Amino acid sequence: MISDKILHEKQFLLSAERGDIGSVRKLLELAKTSGTLNINCVDPLGRSALHIAIENENIEMIELLLDQNIETGDAILYAIGEENVEAVEIILEHLEKIEKFNPETQGVEINEHSAFTPDITPIILAAHKDNYECIKLFLDKKATIPHPHDVRCSCKECLQAKNEDSLRLSRSRINAYRALASPSWICLSTKDPILYAFELSYELRRLSCIENEFKTEYQELSQRCQKFSVNMLDQVRGSKELEIVLNHTTNAWEEVTERKSLRLCHQLARLKLAIQLRQKKFVAHPNCQQLLAAIFYDGLPGFRNRHIILKVFLILLVSISFPFLSLIYIIAPKSSISDFTRKPFVKFLCHSASYCFFLFLLILASQRINYNYLFGKGEQVEGQIDPERKERRGPPFTPVEWAILAWVLAFIWVEIKQLWDAGLHDYCFDHWNILDFITNSLYLCTFALRFVAWYQVEAEMQNPKLRHIAELPRAKWDGWDPTLISECVFATANIFSSLKLVHIFTVNPHLGPLKISLGRMVIDILKFFLVYCLVLFAFACGLNQLMWYYSAIRQQVKDLFLNNRLYFNKYLECHEYEVLEQINLKIADTEHNLQAILSNLSGAISNPTLLKEVRKLFLSTPPALLERVLEKKMEKLQISCDPKYRSCASLYKSMETLFWSSFGLMGLEHLDIVENHGPTQWTGRTIFGSYCCCAIIVLLNMLIAMMSNSYENIYNQADTEWKFARSKLWIEYFDDTATLPPPFNMIPSPKSFYYGIRWLCDKCCQFSRKIQQGKHRSMRVCFSNIYSFLVYSRV
Repeated sequence: MISDKILHEKQFLLSAERGDIGSVRKLLELAKTSGTLNINCVDPLGRSALHIAIENENIEMIELLLDQNIETGDAILYAIGEENVEAVEIILEHLEKIEKFNPETQGVEINEHSAFTPDITPIILAAHKDNYECIKLFLDKKATIPHPHDVRCSCKECLQAKNEDSLRLSRSRINAYRALASPSWICLSTKDPILYAFELSYELRRLSCIENEFKTEYQELSQRCQKFSVNMLDQVRGSKELEIVLNHTTNAWEEVTERKSLRLCHQLARLKLAIQLRQKKFVAHPNCQQLLAAIFYDGLPGFRNRHIILKVFLILLVSISFPFLSLIYIIAPKSSISDFTRKPFVKFLCHSASYCFFLFLLILASQRINYNYLFGKGEQVEGQIDPERKERRGPPFTPVEWAILAWVLAFIWVEIKQLWDAGLHDYCFDHWNILDFITNSLYLCTFALRFVAWYQVEAEMQNPKLRHIAELPRAKWDGWDPTLISECVFATANIFSSLKLVHIFTVNPHLGPLKISLGRMVIDILKFFLVYCLVLFAFACGLNQLMWYYSAIRQQVKDLFLNNRLYFNKYLECHEYEVLEQINLKIADTEHNLQAILSNLSGAISNPTLLKEVRKLFLSTPPALLERVLEKKMEKLQISCDPKYRSCASLYKSMETLFWSSFGLMGLEHLDIVENHGPTQWTGRTIFGSYCCCAIIVLLNMLIAMMSNSYENIYNQADTEWKFARSKLWIEYFDDTATLPPPFNMIPSPKSFYYGIRWLCDKCCQFSRKIQQGKHRSMRVCFSNIYSFLVYSRV
């Protein structure tokens, strides 16, 4: 009986494999009458007759088996895997007929023979295959792909899944995201495909940094989303559609308001979002770049096609005239010249010229010019250089410094407005904003310290007892004097201000890629510096532990003999020299003892008894003999107490010594010791040599390799990286805000009052709300129509 059943099952599966409908039908009838055949049997590969029919694309066989109520199991998944849409439709109808289909499981039953994991549903697999027809079938049946929980989610469901099988949880998350990144799924399931692709790409890139084990998979999915948005952009037919896509808006709302929109195409809300989410390929697309260039150079039509000499002349003309353009804009903001000033390229030139003039003021401030001579209030001294200013504590502000303060306050006002408009997160997203914040803070610190120093000096000048402190020469100032600290802070701020000029290079096609490569290399240097600091600290700890005693002894010996030398010089000045005969009488008794004590002095500084004997012996020794012995000994001690022999006196000095040795500024003589301690000196030199091998040979070459790799990556994507960086710079000048460059932006203009009144009207008036409602309604209709065309063009 068992052998007959096995034989019938083999015949049944073989007939299904051959597509023999007649034999299969007879065996099915036999199964009904005798029960000697299990129609759900599987072959050694775990395939049932239904699976075999799906693989062979035998639709008639599939319908026959389903009519006999064969178990479907995961057959619909096999049909989707074979991309047999007709088989999927038949199985789906059968599942609905027997009421087995629901939006959650979608009629799938996973068993031990299945090749699919439980998290794979038919619509997820269809999205993996990017099968448009299959996805549409399941969407019509209300099937969905649930969005995975956040990777840091601590809900009960996630915690349970993580405890049971963390690998399965991670794989199920990847499977879900792979389905969500399907272009067909995005087109069919979202109303705003480009926005969905942006957000999903950004989320996948974030996950690649969190789940490093699956970094490659997440990055590939992120690139797929970027590629989809670029493909959507390829379907745009003209500038009008491109403006609608990049703005997510339209001019149709003018019909509601019966007034024309101002600079609508300059808003580019969707493009700004692409920059924020780092969709570089989308931003660098030729369609986007052409629109951006047309908007940016709107003020000077045909500028890009003119001769280089004419370009330079126009740039210099606009740059030099930025004060006059700014004043006209303040007085008459609606004039034709003001409209010209409002153009993005003109704004860029005015802001750049203003910043270059600010750098010129910084150069003037560092020259210490005698302004009394320049203004006819004094005589020329040392080539117009103020001789008193460098020796004066808390000097008053010069005209140039007042001008610098005005520029700094204007820069701060720009940053405040940008922070208010963009928000803290978006403001900190741009690293140049962080640099601006640091620079402005340093300048404020400088002027605050200068004011404190000036106030202190004025108070000291009013007090006769403290007047001498206010008039101290620079060499005798306290190291933490506010004037000195302000100079240090001001010098640092000047460096950052000059480096900001690199940001303007982004516009140039030759210097732009170089600036991007430089930025990437700075990141590599910071990564390298973390490892280098660890190595530096480790070797400095060992070197300081070994050499601190000898460095401390050198310092104490130096201090002792300097003090005693002063004491003995005064002693010799107060006593006349004895006659030579009296000196010679005591030489034999004292010289030997004195030399012995002095030779042992460096090794017994902490012995108070010996110090008393030394002092007693010094006082009882003839001055001539004492002078002769001291001169001879001090000459030797001056060599042994050289500062280079105290290079490891503390942990900080040890780190400083090792750091500068990386540049070849420290040698082995800094580790020499006077005492006859050979093993200690050998160990110190070995530590120093090992550090040089690790830091210079290994780490430095690793840094060079990292920087070379970063440069190659930028070079391979130079066009995309440069266009993305240039677009970030261009788009900063597209808005109507921040038209005037510093310091003219600090002057209130009629436009400011107008915007304030209009803001109040928008908040309070019902009419303004109706305008906004009509605007958004028209936006949604037009944007939906354009995206429908883009989606169907792609399909």
